[in-house]
Amino acid sequence: ALATSTLLDTSLGVDPGARAQSIASRLVSRPFRAQELGIVLENLNELLALYKQQPEQAKKLIAIGESKPNESLDASELAAWTMLVNELMNLDEVLTK
Repeated sequence: ALATSTLLDTSLGVDPGARAQSIASRLVSRPFRAQELGIVLENLNELLALYKQQPEQAKKLIAIGESKPNESLDASELAAWTMLVNELMNLDEVLTK
């Protein structure tokens, strides 16, 4: 849900950095530091490349769960952001917040 709502938030535009910072504010109640943001965006780019090469895997991933994927979103992009959010939610800072 967080990946979907972030991608649908028109106030963020399409800037991955703005989107990542929005997720950070929700998960850790602060913006990412420059170094952290660089790592997050690098990871996002790797996930995007993976799911662009494997669109069927992206569709399978976003089909998991109770809510159906938003059809207006690109499956590969949604899958990449979903996995990024999943990884961020497992940070010690999030788990002990």
